[in-house]
Amino acid sequence: MNSPSSLNLLAVGDLQLMTREPAPDLFDQVAPALGAADITFGNCEWPYAEEAGDTHPVEAHINDDFDKGDLFAPGSPDSIRMMGKSGFNVMSVANNHTMHGGYRAFLRTMELIRENGMACVGGGVDIATAREPAIVERNGCKVGFLACTSGFLPGAHAGRRTPGIVPLRQHTYAENPVWEQWGIEPDVRTLINRDDLYALCDSVRELKAKTDIVVMSCHWGILEHPFKIGEYQREAARAFIDAGVDLIVSQGPLSIKGFEVYKGKAVLYCMGKFMMVSPWSRDETPSGIGAPLLDETNRGLAANVKIEGGDITGVQLVPVHLQNGKPAFRKPGEEWHREILDVVAERTQAAGLSGTMDAEGWVDLS
Repeated sequence: MNSPSSLNLLAVGDLQLMTREPAPDLFDQVAPALGAADITFGNCEWPYAEEAGDTHPVEAHINDDFDKGDLFAPGSPDSIRMMGKSGFNVMSVANNHTMHGGYRAFLRTMELIRENGMACVGGGVDIATAREPAIVERNGCKVGFLACTSGFLPGAHAGRRTPGIVPLRQHTYAENPVWEQWGIEPDVRTLINRDDLYALCDSVRELKAKTDIVVMSCHWGILEHPFKIGEYQREAARAFIDAGVDLIVSQGPLSIKGFEVYKGKAVLYCMGKFMMVSPWSRDETPSGIGAPLLDETNRGLAANVKIEGGDITGVQLVPVHLQNGKPAFRKPGEEWHREILDVVAERTQAAGLSGTMDAEGWVDLS
């Protein structure tokens, strides 16, 4: 049997196009690179459908508090068509926004992804379907994808008979730093949901037996802090890699975050936004977060992954800069390249993570 040939995987962060009229040039600056990769992956962080349909019950109450229209209306199906034409091959729907439009818009989103030539992962008509992987074969190498999310409103996860996303729930609790002193400010700690973790690890082992490379997409993290990584994230990342994952790519918080290498496998804890277009101004959107963090949506990361002989031999962090929601990849020597990589390095160190990279963003996998 011949060994798998070389190929290139390109993974990006969140694509969130909330508008009904997407600009036709949104992907112009990035489409050449997206299409040139052998496999391109992204996170589809919004529902898309021809009509609004039913709003998720919990989120309907948030809509009630927003008096400038329907905050959670599905985006235009044209946005999905543009993603497919620009070169994406695999899209995750495991995040905190794809269920905003209710079951019908969620199911239609997955239909649109598949109709436009992309594989869909991280959601389904029930939990068994939602946990099914996407497998893409290129140059004799099979790359498998799984996806999960820790951030979602109650009831958005898939059940035995209900549609939804793949959950990786976490539990938060307060702990006094010194047990005999009460009444002082506690530490906030997190624990991973064991059932969710074990189920995902089982999925990883099954997928690894069928493929050369397993990529896990995690939509998770601490939203309102620029560098902190939750304890549950570190625990889950190690468990996934121990089960057979070769690369973890993540989204969720607005801030790009640090990275680490565990057993030679890269863990990118948040790649941030790849594309974000909203019909609402920042003053109008009841996001509950501060303006300085919203400024984080102007920058993101992509992962340029080299695969040789069925193994990942290189991971390069590629800075992404957004202008009016439109992304552009930044090369060494260009504006924003050094600035964004410096932010990643600073946040990696601040979080106590082990990751190091060279001036061009290539991660030390040793």
